Amino acid sequence: MELKLLLVGFACVVAGVLSLITFAKWREVRAMRHWLPAPGKIISSRAEARKVKMSGVGPETSDATEVRNFPAITFEYKVGGKRFRGSRYSVKENLGNFEVAETLAQFPTGAEVTVFYDPADPGKAVIERTLPDGAFKFMVKLSAGLVIATVIMVFSLGGILETIRPLLPNPENLGVAVFLSIMGVFALLMGIAQKALARQAAKWPVTSGRIDASGLETVRIDSAYQRRRSVFRSRIVYSYEVAGRHYTSARVTFGANVMASLPGLVSGQIGRYAEGSKVDVHYDPANPASAVLEPRARGLWLLWVCALAFLCGAAWLVGLVPSP
Repeated sequence: MELKLLLVGFACVVAGVLSLITFAKWREVRAMRHWLPAPGKIISSRAEARKVKMSGVGPETSDATEVRNFPAITFEYKVGGKRFRGSRYSVKENLGNFEVAETLAQFPTGAEVTVFYDPADPGKAVIERTLPDGAFKFMVKLSAGLVIATVIMVFSLGGILETIRPLLPNPENLGVAVFLSIMGVFALLMGIAQKALARQAAKWPVTSGRIDASGLETVRIDSAYQRRRSVFRSRIVYSYEVAGRHYTSARVTFGANVMASLPGLVSGQIGRYAEGSKVDVHYDPANPASAVLEPRARGLWLLWVCALAFLCGAAWLVGLVPSP
């Protein structure tokens, strides 16, 4: 029962965070209703590569970064005879590699636009001050749906487990076995998703690119269980053009980002991609900001092994697999 309440409580926390983010964005959009319009002009519209911190899972954190493409829009407008420049084109958030080409096409260099500025601080302005229709309702439904789905899953799963418990040779290990089974299914689904993505990328169109940087990068990792340590990873940065627009990426393959304590274990890619060399870049035709050099999933075998190990371990704990 305690585990069920813990899972439901975790879902409520996640839903609460989503609700707070939604409320903050709603207040921001509501405040912009009172901003005043002014004629403006796009003076620069291009794709810009930026380093963003890589998200991690688990107790460890690191200073590792990845390269993503963002639409960089600069516009100019006048208020009270004074000229201003802005670069926040929309109230929408862009995490990178998302609708870059579409945004640049929407706001091309030289286009005349209507700028909405804060009358209390004319230096603050946007071109788009609204979110897509239904965005707030979707976030509210997502938060509520997360809690409801978790409650249904937890208590329905609990009933199923109580039904099969008497049928197992070692029912006392059922809780741990369920946890391992979830981990195994998660690893299996990750492997299937990465394999499907790599198979799809093999059909992407190819354009010529250039290696801008090739070398080893030192990454510092902090853990709650041990002191800070440094590891190495290869970092290949390349640039390419699609439909006259310049993009930058650092993704060589799909899958895990391999790091090691010894530089020699992760230096293989550096030899294949020397700085200044020409390469073939596979890019997503629906989203040219997303690209890869090798359309394959790296380290896929490790996910299969982990999935098999978790599932076999769960079966062994409850006695479905005999001890060796």
